[in-house]
Amino acid sequence: MSNENDPEKEKENPFLKGWNDFVSGIKGGFDNFQKSLQDQSQKSVENWGEKGQDKVNNFFNKIGENWNNQIKKWTGDMQKMQIESQEQWEAQTGKVQQEIEKWQDQTRKDLKDGVKSWNRSVVKGAYMFLIVMVPVIIVLVLVIWVITQFLNLVPGT
Repeated sequence: MSNENDPEKEKENPFLKGWNDFVSGIKGGFDNFQKSLQDQSQKSVENWGEKGQDKVNNFFNKIGENWNNQIKKWTGDMQKMQIESQEQWEAQTGKVQQEIEKWQDQTRKDLKDGVKSWNRSVVKGAYMFLIVMVPVIIVLVLVIWVITQFLNLVPGT
């Protein structure tokens, strides 16, 4: 199970992937630099004898060890920063998720209140329309009836 999680973490963590690529690039550059420096110094040391060669080899071994220790330290610091930033990231995403849920709840409540208000307005508007229009229609029908009676336009009479 841990073997499955490690590739997933590497895929999910572009920061550490970038850091690892950067470190491997630095290591490659350092190795090239060390090799060219050793080649140059080997030519000069051949004239010094075996004691000089041992000192030069010890020097390069110490530099390599110091470099590897420094890289390990930097990598540890980066991983520590990544863990801290991951905790901050999780806290921030939790906060955002809570805000989204709060917003969704508020939106649902506002929508429900708005629908209730709109329904009340529609019913009130229809009621007011009937209250105003029924008398107007009655008056209009009476006026038309009076006019037709007055002019004797009623068919069949």
